[in-house]
Amino acid sequence: MRFLTQAITLALLVILSTASLTEAQSENLAEIVREEVEAMMAQTEFASVSVAIVERGENATYHFGRLSDGSGPDDETLYDIGSLTKTHTGLLLALAVSDGLLALDDPVALYMPELDPGVFSKNGEHATIRHLATHVSGMPQDLACDAPDQTPDALLACFLDHDQSDLVDRLRSMELLSVPGEQYRYSNAAVRLLGLILERVYETSFDELLTERVFPRTGQTETYSALTPEQHARWQVGQQADGDQAPDASMYFNPAGGLKSTAPDMGRYMRYYLTSEEPLARDAVTLLVGEPDGLGRAYIWNTFRLDTVGQLYHGGGTFGTSAWISIYPEAGLGIFMVTPSVSPTAQADLNGASNAIIARLRYDD
Repeated sequence: MRFLTQAITLALLVILSTASLTEAQSENLAEIVREEVEAMMAQTEFASVSVAIVERGENATYHFGRLSDGSGPDDETLYDIGSLTKTHTGLLLALAVSDGLLALDDPVALYMPELDPGVFSKNGEHATIRHLATHVSGMPQDLACDAPDQTPDALLACFLDHDQSDLVDRLRSMELLSVPGEQYRYSNAAVRLLGLILERVYETSFDELLTERVFPRTGQTETYSALTPEQHARWQVGQQADGDQAPDASMYFNPAGGLKSTAPDMGRYMRYYLTSEEPLARDAVTLLVGEPDGLGRAYIWNTFRLDTVGQLYHGGGTFGTSAWISIYPEAGLGIFMVTPSVSPTAQADLNGASNAIIARLRYDD
């Protein structure tokens, strides 16, 4: 691979708080991450990777490789996090339920009075808020940009042509693809709609809800949807599979995939779920559908038991970036990985490296 030598020889940047980790533990953690990330990079064409780890309540970040301008990624680098945005929307939904502004089993039509209620029903079954949050509403993956024969360029042009503002108009002609509650269908459109409903019940824009109600809880200070010029200069645009610079289609995907963040800020996000005593942190990961000992879904989080340990996880991808997050509440561990690259297996590659790191952290101590 063209970046193999570079990836293995470049220095590893580590930012680590050692309040609870001994020097030996810190060195062991860094070595585990380095070995597993370099092994992954040797098998892929990832030019760079950033990692955030939460262990024993402490955050650590690691950066490998080179960005497109030749510089190394660091704690200031902003990345698209793609569909990891959805978990923030899930946290906001859990808050709205706690605040009594809506209920999980409320029909979606209740919050969309300008639309025919039949839009959200099929065979007599009505889509609910729970269905939206767990991808069983029957809604298509996307609205307006879901033609099966679209080329990547045509798909991008469509995304850039539409945003959250025309969502309601697109919903008017939508037909559910399956009966609500019966079939899993991953849907950006469902989470975009969920974001709109949250805006309505709070009477506040989605961005303001994040900055006023989510980020103060999670401690995030470097996570954004819209960037200032200074922030834009730190944003790693990423590359498409053909090597071209990726565009920014985040406004189409808000609140299903439009956020940008740094590795340290995603570490803060994971730490909230692992250490916060606020009931909301537990509510947001409550199983909503599925089996406790198998695959399931919480407030948009996917749930699983990996080697008998409970796991929350989600992948994220944009036109130029791939990301992965896994949190293990019982083990007190969390990992976030991101690369400004895309490929058909990118998220699976990050997932595999994440699993390998977590397994070693659990058993190498």
